[in-house]
Amino acid sequence: MQTVFNIIITILVFGLLILSHEAGHFFTAVWAKIKVHEFSVGMGPVLFKREGKLCRFCIRALPIGGFVQLEGEDGDSEDENSFSRKPRWKRFLVLVMGAVMNILMGFILICVVNATDADGLYPTTTIHSFQQDAISSSYGLEAGDKIIEIDGYRIFNTTDIAYALSKDTDAESFDITVKRAGQKVLVEDVQFPKVGDEEYGTFSTVDFIVYGRERSFFSVIEYSFGYTVSVSRSIYSFIGSLFTLDANLNQVSGPVGTASMIGESASLGLSSLMLMIALISINLGIMNLLPFPALDGGRILLLFIEAIRRKPLSPKVEMAMNGVGLMILMGLMLVVTLKDIIGLF
Repeated sequence: MQTVFNIIITILVFGLLILSHEAGHFFTAVWAKIKVHEFSVGMGPVLFKREGKLCRFCIRALPIGGFVQLEGEDGDSEDENSFSRKPRWKRFLVLVMGAVMNILMGFILICVVNATDADGLYPTTTIHSFQQDAISSSYGLEAGDKIIEIDGYRIFNTTDIAYALSKDTDAESFDITVKRAGQKVLVEDVQFPKVGDEEYGTFSTVDFIVYGRERSFFSVIEYSFGYTVSVSRSIYSFIGSLFTLDANLNQVSGPVGTASMIGESASLGLSSLMLMIALISINLGIMNLLPFPALDGGRILLLFIEAIRRKPLSPKVEMAMNGVGLMILMGLMLVVTLKDIIGLF
């Protein structure tokens, strides 16, 4: 029964994420007076189809993506309302707004969760006190220290602290820059207690308590915005660690692993589910902006190349690049899906 619930809630969540992403492309294209042929949620066979005033709206069988089909999107077109005939800045907005909508939706959901949180305080990055038997206090950290950097990673909120301590599972100690009595102080080789499990490995965690900030309309917006930025930074930092071979691949999940996390979050309550949706939505937006073929970021990169060359690449070359990129992405999805399935047994 739990598996059925996980599948249903995952399909609904994926549908919502796809809908918001494609709506960003669609409404920007309509604003730019670009002819839209189809707005589709899902891929594969059509389950539902309706002809609207602006375009054809479809729901397809596989909730693994979606698309907005634009006139002249994959080649030149003589239609003055085609994508290829519009100025580059309008095409850029059409391409980028899908990811922007995902990030914006994540931010709004985080605002809602924070605004309805029963705890009236938001954590800061200033140490109030230490837990009993704390380790870090023995290595130079003091109450009143405002944490600024951990091993060179800039700290803006407690989310940054948690990420900086957990991103390197082999780290035994950290160099921490704090603001103490109005001065920047470097505290070297600070150690923290280790936690973890077989799946994610061990990593360091905080053993101190931070000051809280009173909740208000503006503090909700500020804290939620900072949380969104921190999540986005951690995604780019993780992607960078893939190229340096420092990444913990256990932190990567495919559709099966994501479905499991969504189901677990839903079982914990609406706030937990909303926060999980927000995190996935932000991840989706950030990943789509990567300059990789078949992603929105790859098409944006081609726009910049076009601006430098003063002419677009050949449609055949562009289609070949997107095709290869799509094959690589599907291969990666297959690998992480198999990892998720193996991890279930």
